[in-house]
Amino acid sequence: MLKRDSLTAQMQQLSHTLAKVKRLIIEDHEPKALEEVIYTLEHYYGTSQKALVAISTDVFMDQIREQAYKAEELNMLAAFLDELAGLNDDEETRKNLWAKVIALYDFIEEEFQTLSFDHIARRNILVRALGME
Repeated sequence: MLKRDSLTAQMQQLSHTLAKVKRLIIEDHEPKALEEVIYTLEHYYGTSQKALVAISTDVFMDQIREQAYKAEELNMLAAFLDELAGLNDDEETRKNLWAKVIALYDFIEEEFQTLSFDHIARRNILVRALGME
């Protein structure tokens, strides 16, 4: 029970941070939004933007499997990666990160038998953007 309460508190904190990032983007404070995303990735997920871009999607997913994250954590990770991709000017970097977002959505669906209409809709948009149809 205590573990579940701790996870819930962590997810609420990540959710608040994600909302802050989205607000900063809307208010045209993208550099600050990027700082928040990078900080969260480094301090909660133990990875950097550089590391995420450098590794292949397959290696990334292997690392995800090894970490044994909960579905909620992976959902938030996908959201932060999606924001990170949107904040990048480099098209290849965006595509690289979006491929990881799609892989996370697929993993969440397969591993946790969790379907999300938000994930399905966003996945379809990303697949079209990546030309994977």
